[in-house]
Amino acid sequence: MKIIADENLFAPIVNYLESLCNDVLSVRDANLSGISDDEVYEIACREKRIIVTMDKDFTRILRFSPRMCGGIVVVKIYKRRVDETLEIFENYFSNLSKEDLFENLVSITPDCVRIKRSKNG
Repeated sequence: MKIIADENLFAPIVNYLESLCNDVLSVRDANLSGISDDEVYEIACREKRIIVTMDKDFTRILRFSPRMCGGIVVVKIYKRRVDETLEIFENYFSNLSKEDLFENLVSITPDCVRIKRSKNG
């Protein structure tokens, strides 16, 4: 699984993703901080990476189709300590399958996970 971690993602979440032995491209660690959402999306599409972000703009599927990239995971866990955010993220993300992620829009909130599946064909 190939992931691009947006620069607004907390470092412990990026570390968690890396610990899963994923191919994680961190926007921050790759010195790409400041690139636009469109540029993040272009990289994800070109390399078929799943975007993991805290940026709600990526829920706009007419602009950022998860089907064109590897998929999009939007972490909507705000106004919590970093350790709480990480715990919630880990609990939900660890239960997602590759099929749940691939070319779909996944929203993770403190209360649930929502998956908007891309239509096949």
